[in-house]
Amino acid sequence: MTSPRRLRNKRALAVAGLVAVAAPILSSCGFDYATDRPNVIADGGYHITGDVHVLAARIVTPAKGSGTFVATLTVDPHADSTQLTGITGDGVTAGQFSPIDIQSNGMVNLFTQGGIPVTGSFEAGDSVPVTLTFANGDSIEVNSVVVKQCYEYADVKTLPSTGKKGQAQAQPTGEPYTCEYPTSGASPTTGGE
Repeated sequence: MTSPRRLRNKRALAVAGLVAVAAPILSSCGFDYATDRPNVIADGGYHITGDVHVLAARIVTPAKGSGTFVATLTVDPHADSTQLTGITGDGVTAGQFSPIDIQSNGMVNLFTQGGIPVTGSFEAGDSVPVTLTFANGDSIEVNSVVVKQCYEYADVKTLPSTGKKGQAQAQPTGEPYTCEYPTSGASPTTGGE
């Protein structure tokens, strides 16, 4: 016959074993961890759901009212290749351009390959919503940060326009931005002379 004391010890060991097994599960923070969700830290707007992704969308502007739309465009490996066919936005007009091919499991960086000329009622510091349309039927709205064409953006390229020959290009509506940092007045001297 088993003594009551021995039976209690077996039960206590069984409970301790269950707690040891269940502790990692019970101590977890739940489901949908922040580390399981996409987190894109970028200077510019982005859209990362669906087959086509838009990363770091910006309008690089030398002066108020004109600029170049740049972004990195990618297509998921399981999706078919597509083309960027248009850009529209409230207060933004894109110049005419040839469709831009984006291969399946590929990417196009408009910053290095040439961006799309845009004009409109924007200036450095704005966040402008633009809608990108693609040949596969996708239509993606993304907020594009407007940045001065200075420093890391100084070498941005623009794709050649496919507009009609002799068609006038829109001119900036403001003075060209300066790339110099603002300076403060002279600092007070310390010590006596």
